[in-house]
Amino acid sequence: MKNIGIRYQTMTIVVLVLIALPLSFFIYFYFLHKTTPSPLKQLPTLSLESIPDFSFTSHNGKTITRDSFQGKIVIADFFFTTCPGICPKMTSNMKLLQDSILKNYSAFHAPIRLISHTVNPTMDSLPVLSEYAELYDVNPKLWWLVTGDKDSLYNLSTGFYKLPAIDLSAEEDTTLPEPFVHSERFVLLDRDGYIRGYYDGTDSAMVNQLFKDLIVLDIVAGNQDKKRDRESLKRKDEN
Repeated sequence: MKNIGIRYQTMTIVVLVLIALPLSFFIYFYFLHKTTPSPLKQLPTLSLESIPDFSFTSHNGKTITRDSFQGKIVIADFFFTTCPGICPKMTSNMKLLQDSILKNYSAFHAPIRLISHTVNPTMDSLPVLSEYAELYDVNPKLWWLVTGDKDSLYNLSTGFYKLPAIDLSAEEDTTLPEPFVHSERFVLLDRDGYIRGYYDGTDSAMVNQLFKDLIVLDIVAGNQDKKRDRESLKRKDEN
């Protein structure tokens, strides 16, 4: 009887935890959306211009352009599939972001996309990217692994994102730790294509902060949509 009582108590605790976890996330989402008075002031705009035109191809063969970002909040980074250093940790953390977004997608106002650009397009062909995507269970509806013209990829990294991108693969120095230099940062873009934050993609605390800032941008998007809808109704009433 004593063992039965212990098992019953254990099962009760497990059930309560399973109920409490999603409930606590809902409460967090609800009160953050309801109590944040001025989310625009919390995230500065870090780029003078919005993201320029580009055309790349995702791991599932889809063409990704500037128009693909239209109206979406975006998280971007740079990597290559054979990277032995920071890339596995970055990709694992991007996967955590993907899973967190998917589990709570209905709570967001704005559509969200993740995009990872290769800095080794010669090696990272579509079949290679597709295999890499399978390894990390990438959902192509949310997360794009893209390749394309090398100059275009590098110019976007250094010119717009202000992140380093250097090809050292032709160097004769065999002591170099990696043949390609790229940043460990994740970049958060608002739905107008402006940079709103940089985060260390290898640091769990910074990735958590990124998710919080993503929610702030989503609040902004929701408030903008509500204001637009109110103004539209007002114009209709006036007419």
